[in-house]
Amino acid sequence: MNQKPTISWDKGGAYDLFVSLYILHRPDEFGLRPSWAAGVRSRMPIPMRDVLEHSQDFLGVPLPWLYSLPEPKDSKAAITALEKLAPEDRLPAMTFGNRINPRIEAYRECLLSLDGKQRLTANLETRIKETMYNSARHTKSFGRAIFDAWSDRETFGESFLEALKTYVSNFFLEEEPRIIPAQDKALEQAQALAEEKDPLSLIEALSEGVRMDWISEVSELIMAPSFWSSPFMFYNRLDDDKGIILFGARPKGKTLVPGELVPEELLNSLKALADPTRLRILRYLLDGPSTPGELSKILRLRPPTVIHHLQNLRLAGLVFVTISPRAERRYAIRLEGLKATMKNLEEYLPGE
Repeated sequence: MNQKPTISWDKGGAYDLFVSLYILHRPDEFGLRPSWAAGVRSRMPIPMRDVLEHSQDFLGVPLPWLYSLPEPKDSKAAITALEKLAPEDRLPAMTFGNRINPRIEAYRECLLSLDGKQRLTANLETRIKETMYNSARHTKSFGRAIFDAWSDRETFGESFLEALKTYVSNFFLEEEPRIIPAQDKALEQAQALAEEKDPLSLIEALSEGVRMDWISEVSELIMAPSFWSSPFMFYNRLDDDKGIILFGARPKGKTLVPGELVPEELLNSLKALADPTRLRILRYLLDGPSTPGELSKILRLRPPTVIHHLQNLRLAGLVFVTISPRAERRYAIRLEGLKATMKNLEEYLPGE
């Protein structure tokens, strides 16, 4: 299937509620100061902190479930929706939302069959991996974490809801009003841009360098702004014919950490360019697009190491990335990013 999807729009603080949790547990990947992220996590009692940390090993950002929330889709709506569910139904709801297809059903049935009387044997772990619709995510720690949660869904459902309430009251309740105006403005700007660009070009512009070829497989694309995700995008399928993408809503010069004096864009670019391996990658990409696998052979580095460097270059806006169905990601140099780095430096150094 090769089609141009129609675009629908959505918004809500609940998206950033879960994106912020995801990023606070992976600060290095998103250019967030680790000490600040640790400070936010430390606002919660240790048991609650442990529950959220454990959930991040496998839960991620549950986009299909978040999309199904009632308006205004804020943190209160997310909490209320979980409260209305029986504890044992909360994890299945967040994991699968309303999605129904044979592949997802097989995975759901596998997870629902887990119980506390079992042990996580090699055979059981293989069964979980084989039924996953995204087996690339499966690691040893992922398998253990998902088994522990699904084999006692009731306990997980109770403890996760309490931990989420604590996170909201101790941090996100004050964060949500700060980010909503930026979400609203980004949504308005994206809608105006959509009048001028086709969906592929729109996503590339909003993401500063991501081409998502897979959207040609869906007929409808839901797009929602996320303050915390900038400059990255979170995406998923809602069903076979509908996808959802969170696009960055953080204005230039606005930082995740309130009161930061150095612009994030400048800091991330300078950090990326200060690494000799990343400079070599950019030099090779001048010759043409490459995959992590191809770069790992040229650089004689393990693919995970190359992916880590590419992630940092993507964070800095220095590379394009093409995401295609059933194909390895391809990266290309983004010369506009290099020019923007120089411009940001020239604007910052003179000061006010």
